Amino acid sequence: MRDFFNSVRFKIIAAVLAVIVGVMLYSASTGGLATIPEKIVSFVVVPAQKASAALSDSITDFFSIFVNAKANQEENDQLKEEISELRKKMVDYENTKTENERLQEIVGLKKENPDMQLLDAGIIGRDPSDRFGSFTIDKGTVHGISKWDPVITGNGLVGYVDSLGPTYAKVVTILSPEINVGAVEIRTKETGNLTGDIVLADKGLAKLELLPKTTEVKQGDIIVTAGTSGYYPPDLVIGTIEEVTLEKSGITASASIKPVSDVYEIKHVFVLTDFLGKQDHSSRTDESEGT
Repeated sequence: MRDFFNSVRFKIIAAVLAVIVGVMLYSASTGGLATIPEKIVSFVVVPAQKASAALSDSITDFFSIFVNAKANQEENDQLKEEISELRKKMVDYENTKTENERLQEIVGLKKENPDMQLLDAGIIGRDPSDRFGSFTIDKGTVHGISKWDPVITGNGLVGYVDSLGPTYAKVVTILSPEINVGAVEIRTKETGNLTGDIVLADKGLAKLELLPKTTEVKQGDIIVTAGTSGYYPPDLVIGTIEEVTLEKSGITASASIKPVSDVYEIKHVFVLTDFLGKQDHSSRTDESEGT
């Protein structure tokens, strides 16, 4: 027995008991003796509770992702519908605005030229290989259009109908060498012949030729149709003078003309199917128009 009390095992047991007794005495003095078992239990249970809570939070977060994703998708779908509706309204607004502008142009033209018969037409095609800006409109013979009919905008002359079918027509513009229009400058009353030029067409310009070599026209002067042949009505604005040059022959002068309407940008035009003084075009050729 004496050996046991002297052994290392006894000393360890005694030390453990001393610690336990010390803890109990301290807890008793502070009123916490009853909490010792609770502390022992909590030492084991609390970590498990924390792990369980963490797992629960993870599961909640996991399902929240799907719930939020569905809510976000519904919100995105609603926003897309609203954007689509706004786009439709914008298109309707632009169409209405364009239609009103065309109607105002027609009213203005009819007021200034009550003798004109105008047909509204939309541009439905362009020839990218044509450097003179020809285009196709959505009106043809069934709408009362004929070859050679002048084509204008609310600003002035654009060209003429060159070829056509029942529901379409091709328009040659004033940039083309095919066009031949008698013209007059409104300030000096000097007359010339409007046609197209390959070099000038690349700059979006037409050519006024057969001006007198002593011409007094200058940059900014306004050119209009002369209307002497009956193929075009008088006083349709063609454009303004950009530059005046003396021809190589030294006999006449010519001028580059900036068209009043940009033939590459216009979307709608008017075809003049009839006007006061209109002549029969049945025997007309490309060279028939003159000053």
